[in-house]
Amino acid sequence: MILRLWNSTPIALQMPLLAGVSVFLAAVATTQLATVTLGREALRDAARLGAVYLDGLSSALAEPLRRGDAAALRAAMQAAMTFQEGIRERRLEVALPDAGGLVVIGTEPHAMHPSPRSLGRPDIAWEASPDGRSAWVQRAFALPDGRTAILAAELDFSEAVERRERLARWLLGLDVALAAMAGLVAALLARRALAPLLAVVGVIGRAGGGDFTLAATAAVPAGTEVARLMSALDLMMARLDEREQLARRLAERDRAAELGELAATVAHEVRNPLAGMLTTIDSARRFGDDAQVRVESLDLLERGLRQIQHVVDETLLAYRGTVELRRLEQADIDDVLRLLAPEAAIRRVLLHHEGSLPEPFATDAIPVRQALLNLLLNAIQATPRGGAVRLRIGGEADGRLLIEVEDQGAGMPEAQRRHLEGAEASGSGLGLSVVMRELARLDGEIGVDTQPGRATRITIRLPPRRDLAP
Repeated sequence: MILRLWNSTPIALQMPLLAGVSVFLAAVATTQLATVTLGREALRDAARLGAVYLDGLSSALAEPLRRGDAAALRAAMQAAMTFQEGIRERRLEVALPDAGGLVVIGTEPHAMHPSPRSLGRPDIAWEASPDGRSAWVQRAFALPDGRTAILAAELDFSEAVERRERLARWLLGLDVALAAMAGLVAALLARRALAPLLAVVGVIGRAGGGDFTLAATAAVPAGTEVARLMSALDLMMARLDEREQLARRLAERDRAAELGELAATVAHEVRNPLAGMLTTIDSARRFGDDAQVRVESLDLLERGLRQIQHVVDETLLAYRGTVELRRLEQADIDDVLRLLAPEAAIRRVLLHHEGSLPEPFATDAIPVRQALLNLLLNAIQATPRGGAVRLRIGGEADGRLLIEVEDQGAGMPEAQRRHLEGAEASGSGLGLSVVMRELARLDGEIGVDTQPGRATRITIRLPPRRDLAP
Protein backbone atom coordinates (compact mmCIF):
# COMPACT_ATOMS: atom_id res chain seq x y z
CA MET A 1 0.00 0.00 0.00
CA ILE A 2 2.72 2.45 1.04
CA LEU A 3 4.97 1.40 -1.85
CA ARG A 4 2.11 1.79 -4.34
CA LEU A 5 1.32 5.24 -2.94
CA TRP A 6 5.00 6.22 -3.14
CA ASN A 7 5.29 5.01 -6.75
CA SER A 8 2.27 7.10 -7.69
CA THR A 9 3.80 10.24 -6.13
CA PRO A 10 5.26 12.68 -8.69
CA ILE A 11 9.04 12.88 -8.86
CA ALA A 12 8.75 16.62 -8.21
CA LEU A 13 7.64 15.67 -4.68
CA GLN A 14 9.70 12.49 -4.24
CA MET A 15 13.14 14.02 -4.78
CA PRO A 16 12.77 17.03 -2.42
CA LEU A 17 11.19 14.77 0.21
CA LEU A 18 14.02 12.24 -0.05
CA ALA A 19 16.63 14.99 0.15
CA GLY A 20 15.00 16.62 3.19
CA VAL A 21 14.48 13.35 5.09
CA SER A 22 18.02 12.18 4.31
CA VAL A 23 19.58 15.40 5.62
CA PHE A 24 17.33 15.34 8.72
CA LEU A 25 18.19 11.74 9.60
CA ALA A 26 21.89 12.26 8.93
CA ALA A 27 22.02 15.34 11.16
CA VAL A 28 20.13 13.69 14.04
CA ALA A 29 22.13 10.47 13.80
CA THR A 30 25.45 12.35 13.74
CA THR A 31 24.60 14.42 16.78
CA GLN A 32 23.31 11.45 18.75
CA LEU A 33 26.43 9.47 17.88
CA ALA A 34 28.52 12.37 19.16
CA THR A 35 26.45 12.44 22.38
CA VAL A 36 26.93 8.72 22.97
CA THR A 37 30.66 9.07 22.31
CA LEU A 38 30.91 11.93 24.81
CA GLY A 39 29.01 9.86 27.39
CA ARG A 40 31.46 6.99 27.03
CA GLU A 41 34.36 9.42 27.32
CA ALA A 42 32.76 10.83 30.48
CA LEU A 43 32.71 7.31 31.99
CA ARG A 44 36.39 6.86 31.21
CA ASP A 45 37.13 10.26 32.80
CA ALA A 46 35.18 9.16 35.87
CA ALA A 47 37.28 5.99 36.09
CA ARG A 48 40.46 8.04 35.92
CA LEU A 49 39.05 10.43 38.51
CA GLY A 50 38.27 7.46 40.80
CA ALA A 51 41.87 6.30 40.53
CA VAL A 52 43.08 9.78 41.46
CA TYR A 53 40.66 9.78 44.40
CA LEU A 54 42.08 6.48 45.65
CA ASP A 55 45.56 7.90 45.40
CA GLY A 56 44.62 10.73 47.74
CA LEU A 57 42.69 8.43 50.05
CA SER A 58 45.59 6.00 50.24
CA SER A 59 47.87 8.83 51.32
CA ALA A 60 45.45 9.86 54.07
CA LEU A 61 45.06 6.29 55.36
CA ALA A 62 48.67 5.14 54.97
CA GLU A 63 49.88 6.15 58.45
CA PRO A 64 46.96 4.68 60.47
CA LEU A 65 47.26 1.48 58.44
CA ARG A 66 51.02 1.19 59.17
CA ARG A 67 50.43 1.69 62.89
CA GLY A 68 47.41 -0.63 62.89
CA ASP A 69 45.46 2.07 64.76
CA ALA A 70 41.79 1.31 64.01
CA ALA A 71 40.53 4.46 65.75
CA ALA A 72 42.86 6.71 63.77
CA LEU A 73 41.88 4.83 60.59
CA ARG A 74 38.19 5.41 61.27
CA ALA A 75 38.82 9.09 62.03
CA ALA A 76 40.73 9.55 58.76
CA MET A 77 37.95 7.83 56.81
CA GLN A 78 35.38 10.02 58.55
CA ALA A 79 37.35 13.11 57.62
CA ALA A 80 37.46 11.96 53.97
CA MET A 81 33.70 11.48 53.94
CA THR A 82 33.14 14.89 55.55
CA PHE A 83 35.33 16.82 53.14
CA GLN A 84 33.49 16.49 49.75
CA GLU A 85 34.55 18.74 46.93
CA GLY A 86 34.04 17.58 43.35
CA ILE A 87 33.50 13.94 44.37
CA ARG A 88 30.83 12.62 46.70
CA GLU A 89 31.41 9.32 48.51
CA ARG A 90 28.53 7.10 49.51
CA ARG A 91 30.54 4.43 51.32
CA LEU A 92 34.18 3.72 52.25
CA GLU A 93 35.44 0.25 53.08
CA VAL A 94 38.88 -0.80 54.33
CA ALA A 95 39.38 -4.54 54.54
CA LEU A 96 42.27 -5.39 56.87
CA PRO A 97 44.11 -8.67 56.58
CA ASP A 98 43.00 -9.67 60.10
CA ALA A 99 40.08 -12.04 60.21
CA GLY A 100 36.95 -9.94 60.29
CA GLY A 101 39.03 -6.77 59.96
CA LEU A 102 36.67 -4.40 58.13
CA VAL A 103 36.23 -0.69 58.70
CA VAL A 104 33.21 0.89 57.04
CA ILE A 105 32.13 4.52 56.89
CA GLY A 106 29.04 5.76 54.99
CA THR A 107 25.66 4.52 53.88
CA GLU A 108 24.48 0.95 53.75
CA PRO A 109 25.59 -0.98 50.66
CA HIS A 110 23.19 -1.12 47.75
CA ALA A 111 21.59 -4.56 47.51
CA MET A 112 21.89 -4.60 43.71
CA HIS A 113 25.43 -3.16 43.65
CA PRO A 114 27.67 -4.34 46.54
CA SER A 115 31.42 -3.80 46.50
CA PRO A 116 33.44 -6.12 44.27
CA ARG A 117 35.54 -7.12 47.33
CA SER A 118 32.46 -8.43 49.10
CA LEU A 119 31.76 -10.61 46.07
CA GLY A 120 35.23 -12.15 46.19
CA ARG A 121 36.71 -10.04 43.42
CA PRO A 122 39.56 -8.07 44.98
CA ASP A 123 41.26 -7.41 41.64
CA ILE A 124 38.48 -5.17 40.23
CA ALA A 125 39.61 -1.53 40.00
CA TRP A 126 36.41 0.07 38.58
CA GLU A 127 32.82 -1.12 38.36
CA ALA A 128 29.83 1.12 37.55
CA SER A 129 26.31 0.46 38.82
CA PRO A 130 23.57 -0.70 36.36
CA ASP A 131 21.93 2.75 36.37
CA GLY A 132 25.27 4.53 35.93
CA ARG A 133 24.69 6.81 38.88
CA SER A 134 27.44 5.33 41.09
CA ALA A 135 30.63 3.27 40.78
CA TRP A 136 33.04 1.32 42.96
CA VAL A 137 36.75 2.07 42.84
CA GLN A 138 39.00 -0.45 44.50
CA ARG A 139 42.74 -0.85 45.17
CA ALA A 140 45.03 -3.11 47.15
CA PHE A 141 47.24 -1.40 49.79
CA ALA A 142 50.52 -3.05 50.89
CA LEU A 143 51.22 -2.92 54.66
CA PRO A 144 54.78 -2.67 56.14
CA ASP A 145 54.64 -6.26 57.39
CA GLY A 146 53.95 -7.53 53.85
CA ARG A 147 50.27 -8.03 54.30
CA THR A 148 47.69 -6.44 51.93
CA ALA A 149 44.68 -4.32 52.78
CA ILE A 150 41.94 -3.44 50.27
CA LEU A 151 40.54 0.08 49.92
CA ALA A 152 37.10 0.40 48.24
CA ALA A 153 35.02 3.53 47.74
CA GLU A 154 31.52 3.90 46.26
CA LEU A 155 31.42 7.25 44.45
CA ASP A 156 28.16 9.07 43.70
CA PHE A 157 27.79 10.52 40.14
CA SER A 158 24.03 11.10 40.22
CA GLU A 159 24.29 14.89 39.92
CA ALA A 160 26.68 14.62 36.98
CA VAL A 161 24.42 12.02 35.33
CA GLU A 162 21.36 14.24 35.76
CA ARG A 163 23.21 17.22 34.30
CA ARG A 164 24.36 15.08 31.38
CA GLU A 165 20.81 13.79 30.79
CA ARG A 166 19.38 17.31 30.84
CA LEU A 167 22.09 18.41 28.43
CA ALA A 168 21.36 15.41 26.19
CA ARG A 169 17.65 16.26 26.09
CA TRP A 170 18.39 19.88 25.33
CA LEU A 171 20.84 18.89 22.60
CA LEU A 172 18.31 16.46 21.14
CA GLY A 173 15.66 19.17 20.85
CA LEU A 174 18.15 21.62 19.37
CA ASP A 175 19.41 18.89 17.03
CA VAL A 176 15.89 18.05 15.82
CA ALA A 177 15.12 21.74 15.21
CA LEU A 178 18.36 22.39 13.34
CA ALA A 179 18.05 19.11 11.39
CA ALA A 180 14.48 20.01 10.40
CA MET A 181 15.68 23.39 9.14
CA ALA A 182 18.53 21.73 7.24
CA GLY A 183 16.13 19.18 5.77
CA LEU A 184 13.78 21.94 4.66
CA VAL A 185 16.63 23.84 3.02
CA ALA A 186 17.78 20.65 1.30
CA ALA A 187 14.25 19.98 0.03
CA LEU A 188 13.96 23.52 -1.34
CA LEU A 189 17.36 23.25 -3.03
CA ALA A 190 16.42 19.88 -4.52
CA ARG A 191 13.16 21.36 -5.77
CA ARG A 192 15.04 24.23 -7.35
CA ALA A 193 17.56 21.85 -8.90
CA LEU A 194 14.69 19.79 -10.35
CA ALA A 195 12.97 22.82 -11.86
CA PRO A 196 14.78 22.58 -15.25
CA LEU A 197 14.07 18.85 -15.44
CA LEU A 198 10.41 19.45 -14.64
CA ALA A 199 10.34 22.11 -17.34
CA VAL A 200 11.74 19.59 -19.83
CA VAL A 201 9.12 17.03 -18.75
CA GLY A 202 6.39 19.63 -19.20
CA VAL A 203 7.58 20.56 -22.68
CA ILE A 204 7.79 16.91 -23.73
CA GLY A 205 4.32 16.29 -22.31
CA ARG A 206 2.90 19.18 -24.32
CA ALA A 207 4.71 17.90 -27.41
CA GLY A 208 2.98 14.54 -26.95
CA GLY A 209 -0.33 16.39 -27.15
CA GLY A 210 0.68 18.29 -30.28
CA ASP A 211 1.73 21.54 -28.57
CA PHE A 212 5.28 22.44 -29.61
CA THR A 213 5.56 25.65 -27.59
CA LEU A 214 9.18 26.51 -26.78
CA ALA A 215 10.45 26.12 -23.20
CA ALA A 216 10.98 29.15 -20.96
CA THR A 217 14.75 29.68 -20.42
CA ALA A 218 14.79 33.09 -18.78
CA ALA A 219 15.49 31.74 -15.26
CA VAL A 220 18.24 29.33 -16.36
CA PRO A 221 21.82 30.62 -15.95
CA ALA A 222 23.57 30.96 -19.28
CA GLY A 223 26.47 28.64 -20.07
CA THR A 224 25.35 25.81 -17.77
CA GLU A 225 24.46 22.25 -18.74
CA VAL A 226 20.81 23.02 -18.06
CA ALA A 227 20.94 26.04 -20.37
CA ARG A 228 22.42 23.89 -23.15
CA LEU A 229 19.76 21.26 -22.53
CA MET A 230 16.96 23.81 -22.76
CA SER A 231 18.48 25.28 -25.91
CA ALA A 232 18.61 21.82 -27.52
CA LEU A 233 15.04 21.23 -26.39
CA ASP A 234 13.88 24.48 -27.99
CA LEU A 235 15.60 23.49 -31.23
CA MET A 236 13.95 20.06 -31.10
CA MET A 237 10.53 21.64 -30.51
CA ALA A 238 11.03 23.95 -33.47
CA ARG A 239 12.00 21.03 -35.71
CA LEU A 240 9.03 18.99 -34.50
CA ASP A 241 6.71 21.91 -35.21
CA GLU A 242 8.09 22.19 -38.72
CA ARG A 243 7.76 18.43 -39.22
CA GLU A 244 4.18 18.48 -37.95
CA GLN A 245 3.23 21.27 -40.37
CA LEU A 246 4.94 19.39 -43.22
CA ALA A 247 3.10 16.19 -42.26
CA ARG A 248 -0.23 18.04 -42.35
CA ARG A 249 0.52 19.44 -45.80
CA LEU A 250 1.58 16.02 -47.07
CA ALA A 251 -1.55 14.46 -45.59
CA GLU A 252 -3.68 17.01 -47.42
CA ARG A 253 -1.87 16.23 -50.68
CA ASP A 254 -2.27 12.49 -50.12
CA ARG A 255 -5.93 13.01 -49.41
CA ALA A 256 -6.36 14.93 -52.65
CA ALA A 257 -4.46 12.20 -54.53
CA GLU A 258 -6.65 9.50 -52.96
CA LEU A 259 -9.80 11.36 -53.94
CA GLY A 260 -8.51 11.76 -57.49
CA GLU A 261 -7.63 8.08 -57.73
CA LEU A 262 -10.98 7.17 -56.22
CA ALA A 263 -12.79 9.22 -58.88
CA ALA A 264 -10.68 7.68 -61.65
CA THR A 265 -11.27 4.17 -60.33
CA VAL A 266 -15.02 4.65 -60.03
CA ALA A 267 -15.10 5.99 -63.58
CA HIS A 268 -13.13 2.95 -64.75
CA GLU A 269 -15.41 0.49 -62.98
CA VAL A 270 -18.59 2.19 -64.15
CA ARG A 271 -17.33 2.28 -67.75
CA ASN A 272 -17.11 -1.52 -67.94
CA PRO A 273 -20.85 -2.26 -67.53
CA LEU A 274 -21.72 0.90 -69.49
CA ALA A 275 -20.09 -0.55 -72.59
CA GLY A 276 -22.28 -3.64 -72.37
CA MET A 277 -25.38 -1.54 -71.67
CA LEU A 278 -24.77 0.68 -74.72
CA THR A 279 -24.38 -2.40 -76.89
CA THR A 280 -27.64 -3.76 -75.45
CA ILE A 281 -29.45 -0.50 -76.27
CA ASP A 282 -28.15 -0.65 -79.84
CA SER A 283 -29.41 -4.25 -80.15
CA ALA A 284 -32.82 -3.25 -78.79
CA ARG A 285 -33.11 -0.46 -81.33
CA ARG A 286 -32.17 -2.72 -84.18
CA PHE A 287 -34.19 -5.81 -83.16
CA GLY A 288 -36.79 -4.27 -80.86
CA ASP A 289 -39.65 -6.00 -82.64
CA ASP A 290 -38.44 -9.37 -81.33
CA ALA A 291 -39.93 -9.98 -77.86
CA GLN A 292 -37.05 -12.24 -76.81
CA VAL A 293 -34.51 -9.59 -77.76
CA ARG A 294 -36.42 -6.99 -75.75
CA VAL A 295 -36.52 -9.24 -72.67
CA GLU A 296 -32.82 -10.09 -72.90
CA SER A 297 -31.95 -6.42 -73.48
CA LEU A 298 -33.97 -5.31 -70.45
CA ASP A 299 -32.35 -8.03 -68.31
CA LEU A 300 -28.88 -6.95 -69.36
CA LEU A 301 -29.72 -3.29 -68.74
CA GLU A 302 -31.04 -4.14 -65.29
CA ARG A 303 -27.93 -6.16 -64.40
CA GLY A 304 -25.69 -3.40 -65.73
CA LEU A 305 -27.45 -0.75 -63.69
CA ARG A 306 -27.30 -2.97 -60.63
CA GLN A 307 -23.60 -3.46 -61.23
CA ILE A 308 -23.10 0.32 -61.40
CA GLN A 309 -25.15 0.70 -58.20
CA HIS A 310 -23.06 -2.02 -56.61
CA VAL A 311 -19.82 -0.25 -57.56
CA VAL A 312 -21.08 3.02 -56.08
CA ASP A 313 -22.24 1.31 -52.87
CA GLU A 314 -18.99 -0.59 -52.43
CA THR A 315 -17.00 2.58 -53.06
CA LEU A 316 -18.88 4.36 -50.30
CA LEU A 317 -18.48 1.43 -47.96
CA ALA A 318 -14.74 1.18 -48.65
CA TYR A 319 -14.36 4.94 -48.24
CA ARG A 320 -16.14 4.84 -44.87
CA GLY A 321 -14.08 1.84 -43.71
CA THR A 322 -16.93 -0.69 -43.52
CA VAL A 323 -17.39 -3.40 -46.11
CA GLU A 324 -20.13 -6.02 -46.05
CA LEU A 325 -18.72 -9.48 -46.71
CA ARG A 326 -20.61 -12.27 -48.57
CA ARG A 327 -19.60 -15.57 -50.13
CA LEU A 328 -18.80 -16.01 -53.81
CA GLU A 329 -21.59 -17.69 -55.80
CA GLN A 330 -21.99 -18.97 -59.35
CA ALA A 331 -24.39 -16.07 -60.01
CA ASP A 332 -21.43 -13.67 -59.57
CA ILE A 333 -19.51 -15.51 -62.29
CA ASP A 334 -22.55 -15.52 -64.60
CA ASP A 335 -23.15 -11.77 -64.11
CA VAL A 336 -19.55 -10.97 -65.03
CA LEU A 337 -19.82 -13.10 -68.19
CA ARG A 338 -23.13 -11.49 -69.21
CA LEU A 339 -21.77 -7.98 -68.69
CA LEU A 340 -18.73 -8.73 -70.84
CA ALA A 341 -20.60 -10.60 -73.58
CA PRO A 342 -21.41 -7.44 -75.62
CA GLU A 343 -17.79 -6.26 -75.47
CA ALA A 344 -16.60 -9.70 -76.58
CA ALA A 345 -19.16 -9.74 -79.42
CA ILE A 346 -18.06 -6.32 -80.65
CA ARG A 347 -14.42 -7.47 -80.72
CA ARG A 348 -15.43 -10.91 -82.11
CA VAL A 349 -13.72 -12.72 -79.25
CA LEU A 350 -15.09 -16.00 -77.92
CA LEU A 351 -15.70 -16.15 -74.15
CA HIS A 352 -15.19 -19.75 -73.07
CA HIS A 353 -16.16 -20.76 -69.54
CA GLU A 354 -15.00 -24.01 -67.90
CA GLY A 355 -16.08 -25.26 -64.49
CA SER A 356 -18.54 -23.86 -62.01
CA LEU A 357 -19.26 -23.32 -58.32
CA PRO A 358 -21.72 -26.02 -57.22
CA GLU A 359 -22.04 -24.21 -53.86
CA PRO A 360 -21.01 -20.80 -52.50
CA PHE A 361 -17.28 -20.52 -51.72
CA ALA A 362 -16.20 -18.97 -48.41
CA THR A 363 -14.38 -15.89 -49.68
CA ASP A 364 -15.28 -12.22 -50.11
CA ALA A 365 -17.25 -12.01 -53.37
CA ILE A 366 -16.79 -8.26 -54.01
CA PRO A 367 -13.02 -8.11 -54.72
CA VAL A 368 -13.13 -11.47 -56.54
CA ARG A 369 -15.95 -10.26 -58.78
CA GLN A 370 -14.18 -6.99 -59.57
CA ALA A 371 -10.94 -8.86 -60.27
CA LEU A 372 -12.67 -11.17 -62.75
CA LEU A 373 -14.38 -8.24 -64.46
CA ASN A 374 -11.10 -6.41 -64.96
CA LEU A 375 -9.05 -9.47 -65.86
CA LEU A 376 -11.55 -10.68 -68.47
CA LEU A 377 -11.97 -7.19 -69.93
CA ASN A 378 -8.19 -6.83 -70.27
CA ALA A 379 -7.99 -10.31 -71.82
CA ILE A 380 -10.72 -9.45 -74.37
CA GLN A 381 -8.94 -6.24 -75.30
CA ALA A 382 -5.59 -8.05 -75.65
CA THR A 383 -6.96 -10.94 -77.78
CA PRO A 384 -7.10 -10.36 -81.57
CA ARG A 385 -10.30 -10.86 -83.56
CA GLY A 386 -11.28 -14.48 -83.90
CA GLY A 387 -9.39 -15.43 -80.76
CA ALA A 388 -10.71 -16.82 -77.50
CA VAL A 389 -10.56 -15.99 -73.81
CA ARG A 390 -10.87 -18.89 -71.39
CA LEU A 391 -12.10 -18.74 -67.82
CA ARG A 392 -11.53 -21.82 -65.65
CA ILE A 393 -13.01 -22.17 -62.16
CA GLY A 394 -12.66 -25.16 -59.90
CA GLY A 395 -11.53 -26.47 -56.56
CA GLU A 396 -8.15 -27.87 -55.57
CA ALA A 397 -7.27 -30.81 -53.32
CA ASP A 398 -6.29 -28.53 -50.42
CA GLY A 399 -9.69 -26.78 -50.46
CA ARG A 400 -8.57 -23.62 -52.26
CA LEU A 401 -10.50 -22.03 -55.14
CA LEU A 402 -8.67 -21.93 -58.47
CA ILE A 403 -9.45 -19.20 -61.03
CA GLU A 404 -7.58 -18.98 -64.35
CA VAL A 405 -7.97 -16.34 -67.07
CA GLU A 406 -6.12 -17.06 -70.33
CA ASP A 407 -6.05 -14.93 -73.47
CA GLN A 408 -4.48 -15.30 -76.91
CA GLY A 409 -2.77 -11.94 -77.04
CA ALA A 410 0.83 -10.90 -77.63
CA GLY A 411 1.94 -11.33 -74.03
CA MET A 412 2.17 -8.98 -71.06
CA PRO A 413 5.06 -6.55 -70.59
CA GLU A 414 7.35 -7.39 -67.67
CA ALA A 415 6.63 -4.14 -65.84
CA GLN A 416 2.90 -4.75 -66.05
CA ARG A 417 3.36 -8.33 -64.86
CA ARG A 418 5.32 -7.20 -61.76
CA HIS A 419 2.73 -4.52 -61.16
CA LEU A 420 -0.07 -7.07 -61.25
CA GLU A 421 1.65 -9.66 -59.08
CA GLY A 422 2.89 -7.17 -56.51
CA ALA A 423 -0.17 -4.91 -56.39
CA GLU A 424 2.18 -1.95 -56.12
CA ALA A 425 -0.44 0.73 -56.69
CA SER A 426 -1.62 2.76 -53.73
CA GLY A 427 -4.98 4.33 -53.04
CA SER A 428 -8.42 3.31 -51.90
CA GLY A 429 -10.28 2.84 -55.21
CA LEU A 430 -11.56 -0.31 -56.89
CA GLY A 431 -9.10 -0.44 -59.81
CA LEU A 432 -7.35 -3.60 -60.94
CA SER A 433 -4.18 -3.16 -58.86
CA VAL A 434 -6.19 -2.31 -55.74
CA VAL A 435 -8.42 -5.36 -56.27
CA MET A 436 -5.29 -7.52 -56.58
CA ARG A 437 -4.10 -6.10 -53.28
CA GLU A 438 -7.45 -6.91 -51.67
CA LEU A 439 -7.13 -10.49 -52.96
CA ALA A 440 -3.70 -10.66 -51.36
CA ARG A 441 -5.29 -9.60 -48.07
CA LEU A 442 -7.58 -12.60 -48.46
CA ASP A 443 -4.37 -14.70 -48.37
CA GLY A 444 -4.75 -15.32 -52.11
CA GLU A 445 -1.91 -16.16 -54.47
CA ILE A 446 -1.69 -14.34 -57.82
CA GLY A 447 0.49 -15.74 -60.56
CA VAL A 448 1.15 -14.55 -64.13
CA ASP A 449 2.51 -16.86 -66.85
CA THR A 450 3.39 -14.80 -69.92
CA GLN A 451 6.05 -14.39 -72.55
CA PRO A 452 6.32 -11.83 -75.36
CA GLY A 453 4.38 -12.99 -78.44
CA ARG A 454 2.54 -15.75 -76.57
CA ALA A 455 -0.66 -16.09 -74.56
CA THR A 456 -0.98 -14.86 -71.02
CA ARG A 457 -2.45 -16.92 -68.19
CA ILE A 458 -3.32 -15.31 -64.86
CA THR A 459 -3.95 -17.65 -61.93
CA ILE A 460 -5.68 -16.81 -58.65
CA ARG A 461 -5.77 -19.24 -55.72
CA LEU A 462 -7.96 -18.35 -52.75
CA PRO A 463 -8.18 -20.23 -49.43
CA PRO A 464 -11.58 -20.44 -47.68
CA ARG A 465 -12.22 -17.90 -44.94
CA ARG A 466 -13.45 -19.16 -41.58
CA ASP A 467 -15.56 -16.09 -40.88
CA LEU A 468 -17.55 -16.77 -44.11
CA ALA A 469 -17.87 -20.55 -43.71
CA PRO A 470 -21.50 -21.78 -43.78
